[in-house]
Amino acid sequence: MRESRTEKRNVQVCFFGTYPASYTVSRILVQAAHAAGLVVHHCHDSFRETPLVSRELIRPAAVVTYIARYVRSASRLWPLLRRCPAQILVAGFRGQLDVLWASHLGYTRGRRLVFAPLVTVLETIEDRMVARHFPPIRRFLAWLDRQSLNLADRVVIDTHAHAEYLRSRLNVPPQKIRVFHLGADTSLFRYAPPRSRSETMHVLFYGSFLPLHGVPVILTAAKRLQGEHNIRFTLCGNGWQWTEMKKQLDAASLNNVTLLGWVDYGTIPQLIAQHDVCLGIFSDNQKARMVIPNKVYQCAAMGRPVVSADSPAVREVFTHGENIVLVPPNNPEALAEALIDLYRHPETREVLATNAAQLLSEQFSPSAQAKRFLSSFVEALV
Repeated sequence: MRESRTEKRNVQVCFFGTYPASYTVSRILVQAAHAAGLVVHHCHDSFRETPLVSRELIRPAAVVTYIARYVRSASRLWPLLRRCPAQILVAGFRGQLDVLWASHLGYTRGRRLVFAPLVTVLETIEDRMVARHFPPIRRFLAWLDRQSLNLADRVVIDTHAHAEYLRSRLNVPPQKIRVFHLGADTSLFRYAPPRSRSETMHVLFYGSFLPLHGVPVILTAAKRLQGEHNIRFTLCGNGWQWTEMKKQLDAASLNNVTLLGWVDYGTIPQLIAQHDVCLGIFSDNQKARMVIPNKVYQCAAMGRPVVSADSPAVREVFTHGENIVLVPPNNPEALAEALIDLYRHPETREVLATNAAQLLSEQFSPSAQAKRFLSSFVEALV
């Protein structure tokens, strides 16, 4: 029998753990739960220390310090979780340790546990090439992934390509896995009319300069386009490869690239609105093939044409030539050619932008995300 909305309102979910509450995936999931009419609780303590995957954590002393700080943070949640009436507990991004203690200390007894990690620790250390020379740490982090994923009653991940990784690499039973395509935070990333046509096409990349982003591909493409004085790049952010990219940019003396530092998350929509074309990711590593970056959804929602690397994951939602431009990964020549084509054909930019915004508006509206949340996080659990 199909449950009514009133019956759904009796379902209570609790987002618990040390997840970053302001992070995009956290905001999207909480918004979807509210849109679904569920009673939402929060048993949360911000743990904003060194991320679980960091160059710092290859040092034993740093590991000990991290664990001590984490335990202090998690212990503040125990009385909150004990009193929480929710039938479903949701552990979110970076929630591997949260799942372990909640399960082993009995806090999940009589409840259903859903783990929505977004990414695994194993794929992240492979992407960032952390702990390559420290096998014990690598083995521990892989064990942490497997344990947390298999303790959960349900695992929610962002793409079908990612789900296949969980099945094949981490042995997660397929019946446990649900896919929740994230979309964009529509309370922040709303449609913005295109800029007035001008002789210059402004291209934007923003991010934390992770290996999967393929920023070297962008810089190489920009170098090839130096003769095209009417195509200008803005690279915004900071993070993993920032210093290396800054050195590469300085050495190349690129006069068509502006490198900005980190900007406040709330100002990103304004930054997107000031550009004509936005860039996704361009690496050819495994993680890049499994994810649809937040920036792709966000720029599409705001009505900006996006160029990104072709992958099985991105084709789950977007269609090349209709609402996105896809190029071969790790191919700066293809990226440069795609940008020249968009520069020469502004009408193509407008069609791509309109279709992308329509896709996000129709398929990732609050009501659509509410249905996805119920299907992925609630149905067959209560």
